[in-house]
Amino acid sequence: MSKWTQGLNPEQKEAALHNYGPMLILAGAGSGKTTVLVARTGRLIDEKIVPADKICVLTFTNKAAKELKERVAHKLGKAGRNILSGTFHSFGLGILKKYHSLVELPKNFGIIDSGDARAIIRDCLKDISHAAKDDFDPDKLLSIVNRLRENEKAFDTQKSDPYYDMAEMIKPRFEKKLQLLGVVDFEGLLLKPLEIFEKHPEVLKLYQDQYQQIMVDEFQDTNAIQMRLILKLASDHKNITVVGDDDQAIYGWRGAQVSNILNFPRLFDECKVVRLVRNYRSTKSILDIANHLIKNNKQRHEKVLEPGQLSESELKPEVFVYENEQEEAEEIMQQIHYFVREGFEYNDIAILYRSNSQGGLLEGLLRQAQIPYALTGGSAFFDRKEVKDVLAYLRSAFYPHEVCFRRILSTPPRGIGEKSIKAIEAQAQEMKFDFVAASRWVSEKEALTPQIHNNFKSLFKELDNLKHGLLNDTNTSAGNFLLNVLKDNGFYDHVLGSYKDKTSGGKRWTLVEILARVMDSFIEKGERSPKTIKEFLDSMELRDQLDEASNQKEKSKVQLMTLHACKGLEFPVTIIVGVEEDLIPHKLLGSDVDEERRLFYVGLTRAKKRLVLTRARQRKRYGKMRPVSPSRFLLEIPEQMIERYDDGHRPLAEVDRKAMMADLFKKLDGRPKGPI
Repeated sequence: MSKWTQGLNPEQKEAALHNYGPMLILAGAGSGKTTVLVARTGRLIDEKIVPADKICVLTFTNKAAKELKERVAHKLGKAGRNILSGTFHSFGLGILKKYHSLVELPKNFGIIDSGDARAIIRDCLKDISHAAKDDFDPDKLLSIVNRLRENEKAFDTQKSDPYYDMAEMIKPRFEKKLQLLGVVDFEGLLLKPLEIFEKHPEVLKLYQDQYQQIMVDEFQDTNAIQMRLILKLASDHKNITVVGDDDQAIYGWRGAQVSNILNFPRLFDECKVVRLVRNYRSTKSILDIANHLIKNNKQRHEKVLEPGQLSESELKPEVFVYENEQEEAEEIMQQIHYFVREGFEYNDIAILYRSNSQGGLLEGLLRQAQIPYALTGGSAFFDRKEVKDVLAYLRSAFYPHEVCFRRILSTPPRGIGEKSIKAIEAQAQEMKFDFVAASRWVSEKEALTPQIHNNFKSLFKELDNLKHGLLNDTNTSAGNFLLNVLKDNGFYDHVLGSYKDKTSGGKRWTLVEILARVMDSFIEKGERSPKTIKEFLDSMELRDQLDEASNQKEKSKVQLMTLHACKGLEFPVTIIVGVEEDLIPHKLLGSDVDEERRLFYVGLTRAKKRLVLTRARQRKRYGKMRPVSPSRFLLEIPEQMIERYDDGHRPLAEVDRKAMMADLFKKLDGRPKGPI
């Protein structure tokens, strides 16, 4: 037996022993696809089927490319380092460095990122005569321009869309600007090499001869340009092996085409198809519901995941129903405590959600509960500008310091500009006051100019009223009082006015509403006192307060991320929150229901031992609590495959009940005895 196939199961071995011709490896979740790629690559070199420098492995991340190369080199030695293993973009860059002149690029051409590309889009908009040109979102325009560059026919059915019309006008200007600047963007790193191959067949032949074996990882994520590039490279020898899983195709929104993997066997005569269906990650009960869910997608390669190894006694996936999203988030903290008591570490636990907006409330409560967490992908809730602004506003009212106070001077605008600030700085230096104290003195003593005095007097009156109302106004919750103040003082209008797109402004205000709800939750467990407000501010602002703890359990962190960000990862305990219609599948983000189902499937198959799904009966939308329905995907899972808790609570195990009773009796026995 070859050292390269030792330990492989029959399907993995079949894929690893393939030498020539096209092959599609359908690698189900947790089925060991990287192991197969490493085994096949190493064996081809070791058995002298093909030299290492004639193998090209294309991936989507530098990390994946590096891992494959290192694992082959570890077993093979120096020869393994000669493999070309890299991302599509690094492969394209290599071509452009050699043949830049063929596409009119200077020798030392530059590479721009998406931020620079957006700036060029904005420049192009300035040159266009269009009454509503300022209303277009540069991000969205750039996305459409790039898809037009990939495929002119991509939007044939959407020509009535004003964004499509504008993108068509901007596209030639955008490309001309790139050429004049002597730069290439990320899309160009693929488009330009393809242009070279199509216009200069002699260059294509050189690359076909050089790379006799082509392998592509995560093939379900390829777009139209990547597919054309792959087919060009393999069109001569047809030694192409692609690895992927159509059931995990979740990037259609950014141009990936699941049709690439679905149609691949029809592109080549005698294409070998190998299905890796033995899952070495999850328990059978988790795989059962994942299989049952994904079979509802009709356009897919048929496969059923099965456990690759026998597991100990396992528990069914659990579904918890809560009254509202606040209760859901609070009870997830209890779920974490439960699993820690069961012997799991914090970093064994992942909380997954569909939309970034769901993470804010969870982050706030994790801090309140002093549970350390790490956010993967997206921006942390407490890093958002609007959240920082409101926290600075609250601290300025209760426990001000110069940094937070300066932050709120012009947020929202109050007529306090650079000239006023310099005058206060000079006053502070003269009186040996700090900046905040000098500002307060100016507001009370009619110092400096009348305008500066009045502006600071108005600001401190506002802060004093905020403090008094948060502590004493019993007509509404502290969170609602804060929101009302922020609307009255212009902060609400400031947030909405900071974004050309009203939807973006509304999303940012939603972050402020979430912070207000976190504050309400915090205050409910204490009293409306300066001390409670200080504890709230400290816990919200001190991101890494638990990182220095010496206890290993506190050094590990609960993982918090979207369903998109979790792909490729695995966790002993996985909690998916908000399994409801309009969230999973998402009403605004999920136009393709099949892709939304695949996304949920990806979430399910991250779980190794325990899987928890949660939903609420009502959720806040557009400022009001509204009833919500369970996700259609949840309804597709047979009742007998799950444990459902409609009251949101897991029944106490007998051992836990006895422990609680023993603890109660211990406390009772310890009470001081009074007179009989």
